[in-house]
Amino acid sequence: MTTFSLFVKMKAKPGKEKDVEDFLRQAQSLVKEEPGTAAWFAIKFGPQEFGIFDAFHDEDARNAHLNGKVAAALIAKASDLFAEPPTIMKADVLASKLPTIDHAQTASPQRRAG
Repeated sequence: MTTFSLFVKMKAKPGKEKDVEDFLRQAQSLVKEEPGTAAWFAIKFGPQEFGIFDAFHDEDARNAHLNGKVAAALIAKASDLFAEPPTIMKADVLASKLPTIDHAQTASPQRRAG
């Protein structure tokens, strides 16, 4: 079960809202490189309010994410994009529903036939 998570709150500087949206969309490609990140969501609450919610199967994966490329990019761009430093909170997931992958359906046609 995925029991470890992070919630990050961010407030864009006035006029930087589109830049924050672009940053979060681009961060998705970096997260795809993290095998330990089970779920990742970039969220917009309002004109200037944004967030990231991600979930992990264990503490090692969560720590790897905190020390990974997305966190480094967030820190590097924080003073340019955000009205205040992002708030990063660790949380325990009490219950979840994530999609399961049917590996037989995702295999290539050659593998399924053989």
